Amino acid sequence: MKKISPPGIFPATFRDSFRASLARSAITLFAIGAVVVTDNNKSFASASDDEKIVAALDTQYQAAVKNNDAAAMDRILADDFVLVTGRGKTQSKADLLKDARSKATIYEHQEDSNQKVRVWGDTAVVTALLWAKGIEEGKPFEYKLWFSDVYVRTATGWRYTFAQASLPLPKENAMTEQATKRSAQYCCPIVELRQYTLHPGKRDAFIDLFDRQFVESQEAVGTRVIGQFRDHDDPNRFVWLRGFRDMPSRAQALQEFYGGPVWKTHREAANAAIVDSDNVLLLRPALPTSGFPLESRERPPIGAREIPKGLLIATIYYLSAPAELGFVEFFTDTVEPIFTGAGAHVLAYFVTENSANNFPALPVREGEHVLVSFMRFDDEEAYERYLAALSRSQRWRDQGSDELTRRLKRAPEVFKLSPTPRSLLRA
Repeated sequence: MKKISPPGIFPATFRDSFRASLARSAITLFAIGAVVVTDNNKSFASASDDEKIVAALDTQYQAAVKNNDAAAMDRILADDFVLVTGRGKTQSKADLLKDARSKATIYEHQEDSNQKVRVWGDTAVVTALLWAKGIEEGKPFEYKLWFSDVYVRTATGWRYTFAQASLPLPKENAMTEQATKRSAQYCCPIVELRQYTLHPGKRDAFIDLFDRQFVESQEAVGTRVIGQFRDHDDPNRFVWLRGFRDMPSRAQALQEFYGGPVWKTHREAANAAIVDSDNVLLLRPALPTSGFPLESRERPPIGAREIPKGLLIATIYYLSAPAELGFVEFFTDTVEPIFTGAGAHVLAYFVTENSANNFPALPVREGEHVLVSFMRFDDEEAYERYLAALSRSQRWRDQGSDELTRRLKRAPEVFKLSPTPRSLLRA
């Protein structure tokens, strides 16, 4: 008779075999888990490294162009690559490789700065300021321009697929001595446009405190207090501008003022009037001579009470790309002459300063592209006459209005500002 094992009891050989199978299964599951974890970590690492990889690749490409290294350019460029220049011409990969192999251009410089990389999945966009200098077909050249480069992830790595360049920027070294002297009279290389929301009924007291305590105390540490204003359309808004020589001096001046005795003495009174003070744009002049002309102006003394006449109009134009990519030229060549012809005096205009905020205790708005213009009028009636003249302008209808709207990301913001008694900038 065949012997049957009691229920629940396995023969030794089967038991050993089963245990071995379990062990193999556990090892297999552990290995699968390790692979999954490793792959996930690799995915996260790749995502975090993409910006660095693309930035390095774009830098390598500029070096390859500088050295006329057609082989390196060939490895980086996608086969269907297209470049669109600031004048609307296009060049293909074959065109660029042909130029490199001919060595018709000898570069002394082909480097970028202000590089910014943004990655969305398998697509990356690089924006940067390019400086090119050299000799082309025996003739020297030098220019700076902004560009946007598009990279796409492929099975063999990132490839450079599309580029768009601005027109060359105005040459600083081409300015005459007189123009250089004139640009030095304009304020300031770095400007903050600050909009404060105040508690209802607190604006006049806040302006009095500001004009008495926060003007000379800031200027003593290197800040230029450019102007302080009431917003005509919002009784709870206070707008002011301050300028700096450069970003390092900004950080130092802010540290000294906000760590100094005047602010410590009056900050509680100031902060008690403020609802929000974080609406701040960091700006720089769009052109060397598009800052505020303040050299010959004198500030009224402490205690001045007379409200200056005149109206300042500040307009913030919101853009999808840096203003240097064609918008500054459009504003200077087309929009400003139309505005002037209708009766405006364009006082200054600025664009986004892309440097990182080096005084993080005071936030600024980041990730935006703007051009901010300032116009002055004798009074509100003069401003209304200007608007009426602009609406009748055939040139504005034909060349300005629709084209301006097309170039904007959203509707501009317009502020009607009245200077406070001690504002250096006046209408």
